[in-house]
Amino acid sequence: MRSAQQWLLYAPELEQRHSFTKADDGWGTKFTQITSGNGSFDAWELLARPAADSAMQVNNANNDCRRGWFDLLSNELIDMVLEHISEDSVDMMALGLTCEGFWELVSQHIHRTFLKSAAPWANTPIILQGSYATELPESMLMSPAVTKAAEGSSMRMSAARKLFWAGWSFDRPKTVTEIEDEWRSAADLHRESSRIPKDRWSQIETQLGSSYLLTKDQMWVLRNLTTKEVVSSQERTTRRGKTSTGTTFEDVLLMKTFWTTHPQYALDDDTECHPSDWAGHCFDIVTEKVHDVEAGEGWRDVTAEVEKEVEGWKKIKS
Repeated sequence: MRSAQQWLLYAPELEQRHSFTKADDGWGTKFTQITSGNGSFDAWELLARPAADSAMQVNNANNDCRRGWFDLLSNELIDMVLEHISEDSVDMMALGLTCEGFWELVSQHIHRTFLKSAAPWANTPIILQGSYATELPESMLMSPAVTKAAEGSSMRMSAARKLFWAGWSFDRPKTVTEIEDEWRSAADLHRESSRIPKDRWSQIETQLGSSYLLTKDQMWVLRNLTTKEVVSSQERTTRRGKTSTGTTFEDVLLMKTFWTTHPQYALDDDTECHPSDWAGHCFDIVTEKVHDVEAGEGWRDVTAEVEKEVEGWKKIKS
């Protein structure tokens, strides 16, 4: 009997992949485990674009705040100094904790790193590919990543399999949560030596949070940018948006981007299935307000039919 199929969720054009487990990145992980919510996949980390009105809470520096000789420099020169140490979060944090004036500048820099790192997989092709796949979705046939994978391997196998195995060497995307953790760790290193009062330190810790990027009390939608289709959440939430049946955006993406071309061996339990029609498409998650502004004509809300498809998948594999 053929061995269990392996699964890889990746963005080929970015040369990035998602790790379902801390150990072997999903190698040997059953498809049912991946789609049951037991994995570590967080669609919001990879696809959610910050709300337009999101803003970090920063204490503005007092007019009498002094930054020594830095006060003689122009803002452009100060920015150059900050840029010089920006790669080292420990040094940057040390500068920021010297006074309120520098903290205002450094906290703004932190906010920019959050914005830059948010939604790393938005608007790029995504696919959850099985190792048995011998063909690729039509939407990916002309991808530069496919050409690069084919040219980089002399093994006699299909382009789909060459791309799949190349994907195992791809890097993981760095998420906003991971960047936030780095800043928090850098701050902790200086907590004792900075002698900042407890109350003020508590405020700094709050300011180091990134949750403000996904504002509360707004409706969010998952968008298929390739087909102009939308799946809407039925509750106001900052994370884990769900439809009326409890289907999460994670459920939708994993089920609808699933791809393999051997139905008789498609799942680990030999359940027959077929490739999903969103494999290799581009996505993002935005607020309903942002979608209304950007969308234009030709968009279709497919929440109801997608809910039905995903619920059907769950029943087959339960």
